[in-house]
Amino acid sequence: NSRQKLFHFSQRAVASKGFTEAITWSFTDSKVDNLFSERKEEIRLSNPISSDLDVLRSSLYSNLMIGAKKNIHRNFEDLMLFEIGPVFKGKEPGKQSTMIGAIRTGKYSRKNWIEKERNFDVFDIKNDALRILNEIGIDDSKIIVSNKTKKCYHPGRSGLLSLGSSNGPVLAYFGEIHPSIIKKLDLRVENVLGFEIFLDNIPES
Repeated sequence: NSRQKLFHFSQRAVASKGFTEAITWSFTDSKVDNLFSERKEEIRLSNPISSDLDVLRSSLYSNLMIGAKKNIHRNFEDLMLFEIGPVFKGKEPGKQSTMIGAIRTGKYSRKNWIEKERNFDVFDIKNDALRILNEIGIDDSKIIVSNKTKKCYHPGRSGLLSLGSSNGPVLAYFGEIHPSIIKKLDLRVENVLGFEIFLDNIPES
């Protein structure tokens, strides 16, 4: 159906920007998930497969960060990872939404003799999110950029993309992940940038 088509097309759109797809569980470590959660209470599993996979994820960032940390600690610092799948708002059926989450770390054009290397910044990740939204059928003129943000982002280096007006349906959040989270997770990089696209809010064309 059209939703499945959108899912697979979005997957290819993100991968074509150079991101590598991560496939992880829908459960995650509550200590990491709490850093990204906007929920009042976590959704604990009564019989987790391991102690560090004890809640249903409220954000795709949780597992992406855990994956990034493993890579960075093995000296792979330039990462572009994404995942597409469900996040959970409550225990009841239907209390979940399909999201794309993506992160970038490290430098742009490292060891390139033509271009000077530089750290990825908020404009890179905003550009990624905008291009993907364009490719999945949303006209640039309908996307409104505002500085509304969530607590897991750096307040001055993040924003919201919404449809039609700044109070319209949320299409995506983008920005630099809050430095305190990078420090807590011991990521050992200068910054991590990310975007979250709300696939359920993409209008059917």
